[in-house]
Amino acid sequence: MMRYRVELGIARACANLNDLEVAVDYTQRLENKFLVEIDSSYPSCHETEQLRMCVKSLGSATDSFKLASNNSVEQLVSTIMTRVRIIANDAMGTDGAASASYLSSTVIGGGKATDRSTVRMNYDLDDEAYELAQVSEGYLSRLCSSIDELIEPLRVHLVPRLSDAVVLGVLSGASKRMEATMRRSRFTALGALSMDSDIRYFLNFAKERLDSPDMSSNVAICKACKPLARLSQIALLMNVDDLEDVVDLISVSKRKNNWDLNLEDAKAFLSLRVDFEGRKVNDLLRISDEQE
Repeated sequence: MMRYRVELGIARACANLNDLEVAVDYTQRLENKFLVEIDSSYPSCHETEQLRMCVKSLGSATDSFKLASNNSVEQLVSTIMTRVRIIANDAMGTDGAASASYLSSTVIGGGKATDRSTVRMNYDLDDEAYELAQVSEGYLSRLCSSIDELIEPLRVHLVPRLSDAVVLGVLSGASKRMEATMRRSRFTALGALSMDSDIRYFLNFAKERLDSPDMSSNVAICKACKPLARLSQIALLMNVDDLEDVVDLISVSKRKNNWDLNLEDAKAFLSLRVDFEGRKVNDLLRISDEQE
């Protein structure tokens, strides 16, 4: 009974958000219809131009409805972001996740409690650990499952544009937690390869939950969600075979306008690769900085 009441409350709240989108669509259609009618039925004169300008003032009402809709979605995302952090911390096995997992498991859509000793973010992998990671359910699978539990009740009831905005907001929050945890990790070459696979999985997860046809490619998703774009770029950076390839990677990516990491970011992450010497990383990126 309690679950039904919560779901009913979610449906009603989503309906209120959808009403704003309906108002946006209606005023846009009304403005366009009036303008077509004016052009086809009224003579070209000063009075007609005044009427046209009056009708175009509906655009300000449309903008107001759209702004209110965007603000409402931002507030919704902000409200659920605490739960997103709990879900992400629990999935990755970070500090404080054990106590938080009980809380997240007792709230509808909050995710399931996990065993931190068996499921956590770990990219410090040798051959045996890498092989095991390929056949085991990793932290990212748990994270995506918990995110689904959180956003599915909203996606069911929200119109596509608002649903996509919520999904992107949640993915943004989860991506930031993932990056923060990665900064405290160690990476072997195999671990970096495993991370690349995880980020590809996360991008596919995002693609499958976004309704807009404009979000059908990884490039579009990364443009719409910068924290996820950073994860994708970090994966590329961590998988270079040789440090000498880093400068070319960054230069080419910058020319394509799809690089958000600064040199300090690059230095911090490359230093996490156990097979890269910190001194060589610093020297290489110092040279790159001087060239710029």
